[in-house]
Amino acid sequence: MSNRTTTFLTGDKALDRALKEIGGKISQKAIAAGVRAGLGEMRKAMRAATPNSSAKKTIAARFKRKKRFGTVMAKVGAGVGKHKGGKGGTNGGVGISKQNAHWYFMGTKSRVTDKTGASRGVMPAADSIRIGAGVSGASALLKLQNKTRQVLEKEAAKLGRR
Repeated sequence: MSNRTTTFLTGDKALDRALKEIGGKISQKAIAAGVRAGLGEMRKAMRAATPNSSAKKTIAARFKRKKRFGTVMAKVGAGVGKHKGGKGGTNGGVGISKQNAHWYFMGTKSRVTDKTGASRGVMPAADSIRIGAGVSGASALLKLQNKTRQVLEKEAAKLGRR
């Protein structure tokens, strides 16, 4: 079973009409700017809902275009974004990082070591991603619409000057 969600953004008739009239690269540029603004809004809300400071750093957004297929992928959440190289040899744990953020956000069951059976404890799941996404949904959509309009107006002004 897949955890993917596909969303088609429609409903603002004036914005839809403007995007169809302009077409091409300008509308793609406006849509991309709007989606990035919406992702940023959701990222901020998810970070605000997360109490752990090292877990906050793992929450990021990614926006990618696949030129070959003409598709766009946008994600926001824990462990998303650019992955940097590891820290090298460290003594002890690293806390919550992008590589193990799922432990904090999804939780773990009771764990024990193989040889001695020593308990390693339980980590309860943190609901901050879901809460942040729910809280920011309307504001992210509003930010998306405003940024898209702003870019379209800017591009229209450029065309008017030519």
